[in-house]
Amino acid sequence: MSYSQEEIEKKRLLALQRKQHAQSKSNLSGSTNIRSNILSSNSNIIVKENKSINVTKSLGNGATKYVDFKAKFGNNLNKSNTNFNKHKERFNPISTQNFFGQKSRITGKCYMITDERFTLETSSYFVPLIETLKTIPSRSYDMKTKTWNFLLKDYETVMEKIIHFKADIQVVGIPQIIVQIFRKNSTSEKIVDNIDLSNIDPHLVESLMPFQREGICYGISKSGRCMIADDMGLGKTIQALGIAHNFRSNWPLLIVAPSSVRYHWSESIYTFLPSVPAQYIHHYSSTKDFLDNNNIVITTYDLIVRAVDTFTRRSFGFVILDESHALKNVNTARFKAIQCVVAQARHVVLLSGTPALSRPIELYSQINLIMPTFMGYQEYGIRYCAGEKASYGWVFLGSSNMQELQLLLKHTCVIRRLKNDVLNQLPKKKREIVILDPDLIQAGTKEMLKISKTLERNVLTGVKRHNTLIQYYNESSIAKQKAICDYISKLFKAKEKFIIFAHHRNILDAICDVAESMKIKYIRIDGTTNPERRKSEVDKFQSCEDYVAAILSITAANAGITLTAAQLVVFAELFWNPGILCQAEDRAHRIGQNENVLIQYLVAKQTSDDYLWPLIQKKMNVLNEAGLDQEFSLKDIDVTKHALRSMQTTLDIFIDKEQYEYKADEKIVQSNENSENISLESLSPATTDEFKGLLEFNEEDFGDWDDMK
Repeated sequence: MSYSQEEIEKKRLLALQRKQHAQSKSNLSGSTNIRSNILSSNSNIIVKENKSINVTKSLGNGATKYVDFKAKFGNNLNKSNTNFNKHKERFNPISTQNFFGQKSRITGKCYMITDERFTLETSSYFVPLIETLKTIPSRSYDMKTKTWNFLLKDYETVMEKIIHFKADIQVVGIPQIIVQIFRKNSTSEKIVDNIDLSNIDPHLVESLMPFQREGICYGISKSGRCMIADDMGLGKTIQALGIAHNFRSNWPLLIVAPSSVRYHWSESIYTFLPSVPAQYIHHYSSTKDFLDNNNIVITTYDLIVRAVDTFTRRSFGFVILDESHALKNVNTARFKAIQCVVAQARHVVLLSGTPALSRPIELYSQINLIMPTFMGYQEYGIRYCAGEKASYGWVFLGSSNMQELQLLLKHTCVIRRLKNDVLNQLPKKKREIVILDPDLIQAGTKEMLKISKTLERNVLTGVKRHNTLIQYYNESSIAKQKAICDYISKLFKAKEKFIIFAHHRNILDAICDVAESMKIKYIRIDGTTNPERRKSEVDKFQSCEDYVAAILSITAANAGITLTAAQLVVFAELFWNPGILCQAEDRAHRIGQNENVLIQYLVAKQTSDDYLWPLIQKKMNVLNEAGLDQEFSLKDIDVTKHALRSMQTTLDIFIDKEQYEYKADEKIVQSNENSENISLESLSPATTDEFKGLLEFNEEDFGDWDDMK
């Protein structure tokens, strides 16, 4: 039998009255008259004043005590009953709501799981709803997740059926904009297969790997509005240029990049788009510069901010934003300036190997540049960033519905491939040039300038020229030391096994110092390492995971050891003989190696590398013509831009001093890499006659290389 709350209250008051009566019974006589003055029919105790006076008269001295009791406690009784009815101010332990329990509402959410299907996920099992959902023809039950999913065409039907249970279940649906995006007839795969690339420069098309061709086709299928988010080293630059060249009728083209790589773009255009005249390209290098009728303008993010009015007055039909993760915050002046410039463009291509460094909210600003009508900032943050309402506004520090977000990005504007995804398309051994940051090269010393001028005058021949070049090589090791250590420190942070080759002792010592300062375990093999320790060091590197680096001398460790535990080989310095370099490479690229091997050569402008690179190429050509090919071809060498510190930059090739000027308007962390095929023969700063004398020297003519300092 159940009682209403009003009945419970009356019974409680009656019990309270009986308790009061029992306490006063021993002190008062004539209790039957007192009881008659209490009205139990009301929710509050009311003592009638006129009757209490009569009681006092009839009871004599005993009544006086009762009157004092009433005067002392009567008001408190009334207050207590009044407060009781205020449920929020007093907890009732025998409330029916607490006694029988409160019915909780079921919650749920809908999100996309494929391009064509969405799922309904609920907090608990609700039989009436499940029975209703079973009537939908496209239903499918996932045993692993224990959820029901349906075709997107039935979305409205599902939501209508859920509405009938709105008193029992509350479901967060899919935003209408997301439903519309996925409902568009997606024939992207067929479009990619059938896209004609004949409109693009044939030289670029011939240089494409299969996955790079796929990336260009994807960009064209998206009308030139997309983000290429491939892993580092997969050639985002060549893909962006291919898409841009396909839409060249809508130029002028604006390329915005960090200052340290802006010249890399002009050289890539020279290399892959020879049909584009060199006079089309203009580097906007300062706010005092002006924009003429150039078809291609290359500038930096900081300059865009400082000269936003200049760029908004010029309408650019195609915009490429390199390292687009620099625009991850919608509140920065950088993003707002870029947004104004991009608003006028018909085509926008973003490039980044790491589009979101830590949180999904960082993607919104970049997607917004590609699709301005995508979603509101708050709507995006709530759905994909686990948005929470704080006292000072919304906070979007988390992540939610990541499966749907990944599908959405892929479906709309983002293509991303990792190295492992295209491993079968990459060569087994891949070479890259990394040009060191010119700001860290101490090339301005008097000694180096004197030697450089001597070599440029080409007045030396034979042994004299050779000795001068050796001297230049030694001085360059000192000049390059800081830049090399800056680059190597970044590799140490990744904590992935790699091999470092160097020649001069000061370089080897400096690299070891960096490793020790960063608490990196390493092995070192140079000319002073005895055979027993040599084997012990190799075994440690091969078997111990915590040994990250193998710091080796080029001449002392180019043969006789196996270091297949590493897939990255870095040459901090060059060497005269390409055969020695090839042997050194094969310490990792040999039987027992199951992964691709990446070879990196660190070179610097205005050092001896300007002369060593063409010398190595010339010697290799001579050997090839003689039938002594050592599989060390520099004609198709790749160039990669790596994630370095703010002071480190990478470019792909050397160019003439008149064309290449190292300037820095900003220092931005580089976290992207691009790889393309280039020809080094056209980059040689010297003629065949200039090195004719050097080619006559053998390795023995250079003396004891390990003693060089």
